[in-house]
Parts: sequence; C-alpha cells; structure tokens
Amino acid sequence: MIGPLPVHLSGALVECGCCIMYDVDLTNAIAEIKRLKARIIALQVPEGMKKRAYQIAEDIENNAGAEVMLVAEPCFGACDVPSSLFEMVEAIVHVGHSPIPAIRYSKPVIFVPARSRVSVSEQLKKAVGLLKEPVGVIATSQHLEELDDAIEGLESMGMKVKIGEGDTRISHVGEILGCNYTTATSIMDDVNSYLLIGSGTFHGLGVHLATGKKVVVLDPNLEEPREIEQAKDKILRQRHAAIEKAERARSFGIIIGEKVGQRRLRRARELRKLLRWKRKDASLILMDKFDPEKLKSLGFDAYVSTACPRIAIDDVAMYDRPLLTPHELEIVLGVRKWDDYSFDQMTDDEF
Repeated sequence: MIGPLPVHLSGALVECGCCIMYDVDLTNAIAEIKRLKARIIALQVPEGMKKRAYQIAEDIENNAGAEVMLVAEPCFGACDVPSSLFEMVEAIVHVGHSPIPAIRYSKPVIFVPARSRVSVSEQLKKAVGLLKEPVGVIATSQHLEELDDAIEGLESMGMKVKIGEGDTRISHVGEILGCNYTTATSIMDDVNSYLLIGSGTFHGLGVHLATGKKVVVLDPNLEEPREIEQAKDKILRQRHAAIEKAERARSFGIIIGEKVGQRRLRRARELRKLLRWKRKDASLILMDKFDPEKLKSLGFDAYVSTACPRIAIDDVAMYDRPLLTPHELEIVLGVRKWDDYSFDQMTDDEF
C-alpha cells in the first residue's frame, strides 16, 4: 500500500490525488529489468501519483538492483516519453498507461498498468435508463478492469452490448485514448449509445463528436452517471471563439511535437501546404514541452498543434493567440464546416 503501508510486489494500492485507489503491480517490471540487466532506470508516473513515486522507485531499487531516477516532467500518456531519456538510461518504467503498439522506442519501455479498484456497479444500475441499446462499452486505460463487469452487468439486465477493436495505436479491445477513438468508431454503425468508464469530460466528448451517438460516463470520482451532452456547450463555445479569432490571422506556426509518439511531420507538412494555397504565411515549429511564452516570442498570429490534441482544448486560457487543432484549421480555411467539427485524432495512418 502506498501511503501509510509499504509497497509490495504482489500489487501496490496507490492512493491518487483524486482519492481513487489504483492497483500497481510491479512484478513483471522487476522481472523485465532483471532480464535486461538494466542498471539505470527512469520512472515516469502520472501527475496524480507523483507524491508516491519515490516509494515505487524504492521498491524497484530494492528488488531489481537498479538505480532509479524519477522523471519530474508531466506525463500524460504512452506517447509522452521524452527522447532525452533514452540518452541517459538503459530502460524506462512507465506507470499508468497502456503501450501504444505502433510506437517504436530506441530503448526498452516497460509499461506498468495502474488499475482502478473503485466499483462502478451502483452507477451502472442507474445508467441503464439513460442508454439506448445496442450499447458500445468503452473505457480509458485505468479502467479496463471494469469492462468485463460492466458488460456482464448490462447483459444481466437484458441489454445488448458490443465492444470494438481499435487500430495499431490501441492495446486492448474497448480501450480509448484522448487522441484515438477507433474502438468506438469501429462499432458506431452497430450501436445506438456508448457507456464510457473513465474520469473527466474529454474522452466522452471526443467519442460523442466522432460518432454522433449518445455517451453516458461512469466516473469513479462521482456518485451518479452523467450524459456527456451536459458538458458539451462550454467547450464548443471556446473552440468556436478560437476559430473565429484565427480567421483574422495572416501568419500561422504549425507545431510538431518532439515526443516520439506525437511526431506527425507528414500532417504538419500537409497543413503548411494548405495554408500556403490559401495565401497564408506558414512555418513549421519543433517543440517538446508547450510553453505560451515560447510561442509568444515567435510572433505568429495563430498556431496549430499537430501534437497531443488535448493541448489546444485543455489549455486554451493559457494562450493569448489562437491555438488550433488540425481540424479547426480546416474550418478556418473553409475546407471543413463547423457542422463537421470533431476532436483531432492520432491514427495509425499518420505516422
């Protein structure tokens, strides 16, 4: 138990900042470090687990005999492994996210799941009346363990259920990422609504916009299931405002993420070509960690991020110039209509 009790290899329960308990089993990671004979390890953990990371590091050092260095930079997913780490360590232990099969790293990256142990069974009973069958069941990485129970529960209540497979950036059936909803879109013609097990709003809204179907979220932080429509208007108003402001821009900086799982150079070049065809000034920009001050110093009228799609959406208030996703730029330039708005996705055909 991370917190008042020591970490155990058989499966540590990690208390996250949001009060959800996560099961972190280091057994396979320890075995892999020994197999690799790795002496220097980098440890990446999500933000909510940072205060307990030292105990995970201590457990690895005591049981694998390797020196562990904690990565202080924010970690938002399996795509978020900084290239600089590969020069300093022999392997990386990455806690809390599923691997993205399509990504190839230059050093071994060992993925350790952090599985939620909060039951959503009571919410599931309340969600039935909000769903329209057949129901597609999906989950974020931390809640994949609840998929089978949710499917079994819905079927026991007489509902038809489907689960989809994603592209090569998805590790598990039914899993969705903030940048990839292919497990949902693969079954969109066969379902009338989705049940999403996960925290927050972003994933559910992304699925809703990608499929046009109703999404009901079971969030372990909450006591009641919620329909994603309730959170839709505020975010879309913000995005519409950014698009309108960007329509007056003459110069655009197109940002290419330096992180190995976010480098969409081909997509960035396509956008630059489109901008120049529309007689706009456009340049490519390399950036690892997004920083409003860095962008301000470059002096473009607007920016387009081809890196993590969440940056433009979640951090909108941090930027004094419009920061768009590729889909939003297409709306600005008139090649996509607002009625076709959707969140940007990273799919396996873009890398």
